[in-house]
Amino acid sequence: MTDANPQGPQHVLLICTVGGTPEPLVKTLLHWRPARVIFLPSEQTRSHVDVALRAYAETAGAPLSPGQYDVRTVLDAEDLLVCVRLFRDLDAEVHSWIIRQGGNYGVVVDFTAGTKCMSAALALVARPWRCKFSYVGGERRTKDGVGVVETGAERVVHSANPWDGLGYQAIEDAVTVFNHGGYAAAAALLDNAVRNVGKPEVRRELATLKAVVDAYAAWDRFDHDTARQRFDDALKNRNDLFSIFPNDGQAMAARLEAHRDRVAALAAQSEPTIAWIEDLVENAHRRAAEHRFDDAVARLYRAFEALAQVRLRAEHGVTDTKKVSLEQLPAVLQSEWANRGRDGRTFMLALQDAYRVLKEFGDELGTAFFACGLAVDFSSPEPQKSPLVARNQSILAHGFKPVNSDVYKKLRESLMKLLRTCPVNVGESELGADDWRLPEVTQSPRN
Repeated sequence: MTDANPQGPQHVLLICTVGGTPEPLVKTLLHWRPARVIFLPSEQTRSHVDVALRAYAETAGAPLSPGQYDVRTVLDAEDLLVCVRLFRDLDAEVHSWIIRQGGNYGVVVDFTAGTKCMSAALALVARPWRCKFSYVGGERRTKDGVGVVETGAERVVHSANPWDGLGYQAIEDAVTVFNHGGYAAAAALLDNAVRNVGKPEVRRELATLKAVVDAYAAWDRFDHDTARQRFDDALKNRNDLFSIFPNDGQAMAARLEAHRDRVAALAAQSEPTIAWIEDLVENAHRRAAEHRFDDAVARLYRAFEALAQVRLRAEHGVTDTKKVSLEQLPAVLQSEWANRGRDGRTFMLALQDAYRVLKEFGDELGTAFFACGLAVDFSSPEPQKSPLVARNQSILAHGFKPVNSDVYKKLRESLMKLLRTCPVNVGESELGADDWRLPEVTQSPRN
């Protein structure tokens, strides 16, 4: 291995711990030819920095100017927390250096020398950086091969991007965050890892899992077409899923195919269906799991509306509840609502109106709505009995009162009763929230 490093970035920021001998410093300086160096010595090893700088200048033919290096002394080199606190101050400088000129600027972390606490602390702090780890070893050591490297036998024996080995940690973290409902946060974790890793195979595995996360994130915001596309992207590289989840990869791929087909069907629908209502109910369940009950109840309210619209269209010829004529209504309502229309002919059916129409048609869905106590009679001294009133008073509707879990549970229970009147009976078993959970990671991506 030659001293110069023509294959690396043109402008290297070298960060290195300093130990009891200057030779490893000289070797790493000659190998990386840095544009800037940050030396991290203890008080006892500070003098070795000057020795290494002189030796480097003699061998390289040009010295490092005072503006090209900085010395940050560790006051207690045997205290891990002291070392970590000092090294964390490097974050801003490292990130500033990395973003200067893209690929022309790079960071190398050399933790060869110094105390074990110093090396461990630097490795811990540098873990999230987009950098290379470098270590100076040797062909010969004292004490029959187990002592220190002999002077003149030093060589840079390892240079690696820590993200290539730590990509699995990003996957573990992303899976944990995803399974707690943090879809956007999980995607951000994986996106950062994809940018930082060097190995193509690790990058591809991370990107494939990110496609899965993106698919569910899009589905969660009802962007079914984007969800379908991202499921397709993930399934094209299903072998990566087998590598990440060796025990669950096949089952996971089958589930992704089923979910891809489901969102594709939802994306193709231009009007409410039972499948669309199921999607709303499951979305509400996820919002409730996050204690976002206002959002959950808003979705259930839309599901109640959509359920009435589906039944009116399928069984009673009312195809558009936003534009209903008197002739489409039961006789008792034709006379009762004769003056409702703005033009005397058509008008819109609100949620309760839609269920009233169903009830007067003799439809069991309308009867069930009123039997569940969902109707709001504002002429009654106790109109608050319906849980739908809480939705109307929500900050997402017409009021400022937050919705609590009891209201959500009552509305969900009532909606499930109504769904059981449908020709296609939808029960709790069809509405499982855990179907989105990713398997636990049992091993790292392939190296």
